[in-house]
Amino acid sequence: MNILLDTLRFLASTIPIIALASFLVSYSINKGIMEKISAKIEPFLSKLNLDQITVASVAVCFVSPVAAYSMLAQALKEKKIDEKEVIAASFLSSFPATFSHIYSFFIPFVIPILGWAGVIYTALRMLVAIVKSAIGFVLALKWRDRREVVKRKIEHRRVDPLKSTWENLKRVIPIMVITYFIVSVLSSYGFFDNFKEIFGFLPLDPNVITISAVEFVNVRAAVVLAAGMLERGILSPKWVVVGLILGNVITFSTRFVKHSLPLHISLFGRLGVKIVVLNAIVTLILDVILIAVLIVLA
Repeated sequence: MNILLDTLRFLASTIPIIALASFLVSYSINKGIMEKISAKIEPFLSKLNLDQITVASVAVCFVSPVAAYSMLAQALKEKKIDEKEVIAASFLSSFPATFSHIYSFFIPFVIPILGWAGVIYTALRMLVAIVKSAIGFVLALKWRDRREVVKRKIEHRRVDPLKSTWENLKRVIPIMVITYFIVSVLSSYGFFDNFKEIFGFLPLDPNVITISAVEFVNVRAAVVLAAGMLERGILSPKWVVVGLILGNVITFSTRFVKHSLPLHISLFGRLGVKIVVLNAIVTLILDVILIAVLIVLA
C-alpha cells in the first residue's frame, strides 16, 4: 500500500509541473519564439567573420536542425561550399541543435522530474554543445571561403499547445508510473542495497550502472529511475548525473546510428558518415572527461 501511495505522490508532484512546462514550451513555439531567437542570433553570427552559408545554417538550426542540414546539403550540391565547410558547420551547429532539444525535452521533462540534478545535467549537456560549437567555429574560420550572402527562409511552425501537452503526457505518464513503481518495489526489498554490496569494488556507486543500462533502452525511463533513487537517498545528485552521462556514453553508438546516420547519409552520402563519426567521437571524449571530473570531485 505504501508503495502505491509513494508512486501516486510522485505522480501528483511531478505531472502538473511537466504539464505546465510542456504547455509553455508548445505555446512559445506556436508564438514563434525559436524563430525570433534565430533572427536575433544571425546578425551576431554575421559579425564573427564566418562564411554566410555557415551563418545561415546555424541560425536555421535553432528552429530546425533538419532544415539547417538540408540547406548545407543543397549548398554542397551546388558547389557553393566544400566538404570541410560542411563538417565545420556541423560542429558549429551543436549548440543550436542542443538548445532546441533542451527546449523540447530537458525543460519540460528532465528538470521537473530531477530538480537541481536535472538542472546540472542539462547544463553539462549544454557545456558539451558549446565546446563542440567552439571547435566548429575554429574550423569554420580556418576553412572559410567567402561567397555570396545567403537568404534563409524558415516556415513558422504551428503547434496546438493543449494538444501537444496532452500528447506528451500520454507518452510519458505510463513510463513514469511503471518505472517509479518498479523502483519502489525493488527498494522495499533492499535490492539496491544488495546490488551495492555485490559491486562495491567499482570506482563509482554501482546503482549508477542501473541508470545507464535503463537509458540504453529508454532515456525517459532512466530519468524517472534516477528520480526514484534520488528521492529515496539511494543515489546523490552527483551520481545521478554521472549515471545519465554514462548512459549517454553507452548508448552513443546506437543513438548516432539509429537517428543521425540515416539523415546524414540521405543528405550527404559518404560525407554524412564522416560527419556523424567525427561528431560522435568528440561527444564521447567530452562525456568521458565530464564523468572523470565528476568522479574525482568529492
